[in-house]
Amino acid sequence: MNTLLKDYERERLHAFTTQTNIRKWGNSQGIRLSKEILLQMNLKEDDTVEISVYDGKMTIEKIDSPKYLNLQERLETFYKKPLDEIYVESTPEVDVGDPVGNEKW
Repeated sequence: MNTLLKDYERERLHAFTTQTNIRKWGNSQGIRLSKEILLQMNLKEDDTVEISVYDGKMTIEKIDSPKYLNLQERLETFYKKPLDEIYVESTPEVDVGDPVGNEKW
């Protein structure tokens, strides 16, 4: 157990720890990531991250490739069934008349 404790302490020495506040961001709340965190995680604006919560702890990991490669995968995951089993409601096209004004079609 003594070895395990030493390994844990060694990991803690190499870990980067900081504190921040949760702030209102529109109708949601958010946290800001400092420049140091972005550098440590090799993150930049518009990168995709995965956030996992387990046992009251949050982990943020950079995602190098998208979770879904295409729309079909995304739809099948959302509806939890193959694409050909997803019900699609058909609605007739509605004619709203000729353009009025400067609309360009």
